[in-house]
Amino acid sequence: MMSQNETYVLNPDYHFKGDKDRIVMYSKKQVSSFSSSDWVSFIHPTQAQILNVFAVKRTFGEQCKLLALKYGISEGQISEMLAPYIENKNVVHTIFKENKIYFPQNVLIAWHNVEELFKEDTNNVVQVNCNDVNLKQDRMHIAPQSILLMLTNKCVTKCKYCYADKNTKYTPMSTDEVLHLIDDAKRLKMSYIDVIGGEVFCRKDWDIIIKKIVDNGLMPNFISTKMPIAEETIKRLKDTGYNNVVQISLDSLDEQVLSTLIDCKVGYVNKMKQTIINLEAYGFKVQFDTILTKLTANRKSLDQLFLFISKVTNLEYWEIRIPEVSIYTPETYKEIKANKDQLLDCIDYINETLRPKAQFKLFCSDNCLEEHLGEGKDIDKHFYGGKCIMLKQLAFVLPDGKVSACEQLYWHPQFIIGDLKKQSIEEIWNSPKAWELYNLSQGVFRKESVCSHCKIFDFCNLENHRRCFVKVIKAYGKDKWDYPDPRCQYAPKVTSDLLY
Repeated sequence: MMSQNETYVLNPDYHFKGDKDRIVMYSKKQVSSFSSSDWVSFIHPTQAQILNVFAVKRTFGEQCKLLALKYGISEGQISEMLAPYIENKNVVHTIFKENKIYFPQNVLIAWHNVEELFKEDTNNVVQVNCNDVNLKQDRMHIAPQSILLMLTNKCVTKCKYCYADKNTKYTPMSTDEVLHLIDDAKRLKMSYIDVIGGEVFCRKDWDIIIKKIVDNGLMPNFISTKMPIAEETIKRLKDTGYNNVVQISLDSLDEQVLSTLIDCKVGYVNKMKQTIINLEAYGFKVQFDTILTKLTANRKSLDQLFLFISKVTNLEYWEIRIPEVSIYTPETYKEIKANKDQLLDCIDYINETLRPKAQFKLFCSDNCLEEHLGEGKDIDKHFYGGKCIMLKQLAFVLPDGKVSACEQLYWHPQFIIGDLKKQSIEEIWNSPKAWELYNLSQGVFRKESVCSHCKIFDFCNLENHRRCFVKVIKAYGKDKWDYPDPRCQYAPKVTSDLLY
């Protein structure tokens, strides 16, 4: 029950920024337990201005009086209007011109709960013309809200299921060019910059880059590695200020198996174990990622990993995944692909035996076992397995400064939307190529694709963005990027290894 004498403030985990013709309300990935993580929604400028009044510490009664004077309505009406946003446990929404406007949990919160985090900020809202507001749930209008930055495609292993493009040769961005991008991300009030490889630690200036990201308040969500890390490297990581999760990719504790799967050297397992000990000693949280193949999809292998991972003290979670066919290593993927019965037995064992006794979070990602190819319907707003989020909020930056529309398509020429060595991130985000890919027209499709004359083209591509280009290319090949999504009822028969 809210009190007129209680002091409620704007949750310090939430921020506002202008996005041309609306306001973006957003949060970072790292937030308090009572806040919505990685939140992004488009709200009306007036709503942002009202909520921003609570960026200054006053009693609720004082705030209502102030807003009543400003908007010419009664204090009771103001109080009633604000009630849904005060310590709300669930997401709430309003409707403006048929558009739903969503708000995260605990928008306004009692000051005594956030006393140490709260700082008064009266300059949190950018002025936007209220007569020209666009609240359509489309893509960010000025620039992406986050960046996925690939530091290098160099690696120390040769995974037979690898989904990354490790063969393309390139001239990398200089340190200064990368640091300039990070400064731009801060200026544009992005939520975070995630970093990936290859192996992140294979780029010589990795620590300079990560420190800049951290100093600019753009903390990566996690850093993933499959290589043993020396204690000196872990100390360098600690010195950057990075304090989030380190993900260890570990498929087995059997070195012979790993030698076949990822081409590791003798002593690899013991070095990885020491890496984990050192990460814990320096206070890093650790999460594990395991891929199931015909060599690892068995109960003995899972038991060995379970026993080992259970002893890790700073454990965040363990995720076990079934891999899809890779665009870049289809032949070696065939060599290690598990059969469906083998995988189903593992899933049952994980769910019925391992998960009940686990004292930690254990996830199993098995969506690719249930590909509903050719089963889409004309009225389906999305196919089974979700819809594409390409070019909505995230930009994928390649090591040479090229920007790709999709994090799994790398240097595929059809999906390069710009080059940071020649353009700003705002120019790239609003480039003709970016908008062409987001607002697909039938004119860009070749006649051999049934999409070029499909009667529901606009419903599929403009209204609902059902197509996943990654699935298209996995199903039909890199040169057939404009074919239908293989889940579509009009799609040609799939002959690749997309199905188990």
